[in-house]
Amino acid sequence: MCELNVKREHVCSNYKGSSGNMEAVGAFRIFERSLIKRDLQYTEYYGDGESKGFLQVKDIYGENSVTKFECIGHTKKSRLTFKETKKEHQRTWWEGEIN
Repeated sequence: MCELNVKREHVCSNYKGSSGNMEAVGAFRIFERSLIKRDLQYTEYYGDGESKGFLQVKDIYGENSVTKFECIGHTKKSRLTFKETKKEHQRTWWEGEIN
């Protein structure tokens, strides 16, 4: 029988802990691995505004070495949801800031 055809038990879990902390641990691992394997430092972090990942990586290379940017699609969606709630769920399309 061919060696490649041997059945093996596959374990794909590479994280143990709460699902809420998974994004933060993943972000840290990516930033850390880039430095170790490629001698590369990320300077920007793009998140959805609710991300715990940025808190884990903002000082990874020194104090405030990573800058946070938010995805405009998530920001606009959050504002719209807030405005809809504020107006007691009346759908209102608007431009600009919340007053």
